[in-house]
Amino acid sequence: MNIPSSGKAIVYGASGHGKVVADILQACGIEVEGFVDDDPLKHGEVCGLKILGDADWFTERNSSKPVGIALGIGDNFARSLVIERCVALGAPLVTAVHPSATIATSAKVLPGAVIMAQAVVNADAVIGRGAIINTGAIVEHDCRVGNCAHLSPKVAIGGHVQVGDLSWLGIGSTVISNITVGTGSIVGAGATVVHNVDDWVVTIGTPARILKHLEPRI
Repeated sequence: MNIPSSGKAIVYGASGHGKVVADILQACGIEVEGFVDDDPLKHGEVCGLKILGDADWFTERNSSKPVGIALGIGDNFARSLVIERCVALGAPLVTAVHPSATIATSAKVLPGAVIMAQAVVNADAVIGRGAIINTGAIVEHDCRVGNCAHLSPKVAIGGHVQVGDLSWLGIGSTVISNITVGTGSIVGAGATVVHNVDDWVVTIGTPARILKHLEPRI
């Protein structure tokens, strides 16, 4: 967990995912000032925390006084765009790691990642910038989880698995050791991946098979 020097942070995204991220920060003793959300119609409070404003408020605030930003956006592509905005403004990305998660001392977690309750990241694994390791997910030794990828609750990936940028592994899916899941691909809930997955495809089933091809977005 990289704690802002002020001991405070803002969560970007007032969604269900954002609620969980705020809870993680509070469990780590970080004061959450509130939420920012791109929807200008959102206002009021979420989980007792104020929605401070939209993207314009965020830009104005950070032009004068950068503040630590934790990423509360579940959508991989939207999260990637917010990261670019934060970097351009010089707003530091906060890495949120739940106290109950287990992170090997040799693992590397890049800025803006979120690692949720009971997740495990084992030896020499690398978790990319803005990646999500959701509740109870297991990342085994020597894995590489790409930037803005998302491992949903109870996902398990074996040793030396490579998960591409912007990919999404659905709830309870499993990837055996030494497999690559390509950039921007989706693995369906409960699927079992025993062969490499190409870039920009949706796979489902056990063993996982291609359901459809996706239009590349980067």
